[in-house]
Amino acid sequence: MANLYTDHGNKINVVIHQNQFSEDENSYYGKVTRNTVTLEQLIKGILDDNQNTNTGLNAYILNFAMDRMKARILSEIKAGNAVSLLDLGVMYLGLKGSFSMDAGNTDVSALRGKELTVGFTPSEDVQNAVSQLKVGSVSLCLKAPAMNKIVNLATKKENKVLSLGKGVELKGNRLKLTEGEGCGIFFVPVGADGSASSDEEAWIRVGEENIFKNYPRSLIFQVPPSMKAGKYAIAVRTLYCGGNNVLKAPVTGFSATVDVAA
Repeated sequence: MANLYTDHGNKINVVIHQNQFSEDENSYYGKVTRNTVTLEQLIKGILDDNQNTNTGLNAYILNFAMDRMKARILSEIKAGNAVSLLDLGVMYLGLKGSFSMDAGNTDVSALRGKELTVGFTPSEDVQNAVSQLKVGSVSLCLKAPAMNKIVNLATKKENKVLSLGKGVELKGNRLKLTEGEGCGIFFVPVGADGSASSDEEAWIRVGEENIFKNYPRSLIFQVPPSMKAGKYAIAVRTLYCGGNNVLKAPVTGFSATVDVAA
């Protein structure tokens, strides 16, 4: 990972990645490094802010109030309501993706199978707070395998639904597998929050005997028939980085989430 810019006076860090779903090798996107503040840290911060004032606040009161607030918010969401979160923004329900239907058809069956999602619209106060932030560092991540197409060879479709025991073709860049500890193709379980599991013990490795094509821009392999159906990301780990070059340590690229069906 190459460091392009650093200003140690700021805390917002951006990592630039190559766009794995674009055929343009010069297409990139940036991710802000996430530093999550826990509830315990929030409560400690509130108490520290008020340590010299006689507010009567303590950790028990704050924990109890926040727990009750969380329960009330979840109750309103379950009732189908949008909720203003402490005037920081509005949490609301929506439908994921687009769909087709006959004009004038308002039957609920038109929405069968559509997934409800939760969105958030930040308030003006939050937007103003964000506008005051500056980027403290920019790093460029180029060496990881990049996947821009996933083809189910059983259906010949470029979609995100794969079949147990059937063939898959990955298309992209720097995909070629090399010998090396930990190198290979893996199916990584994806949780309900949409994040891939960081516990590599849970990753499912594709056996070498089930890898049929191994090129820099294309991998063809079989989905392990014994794994469970569900949501996964495909991970490719290799020492390859282009041409005849190899890295000293393996790098890992991840696909978008795919559904693996029986």
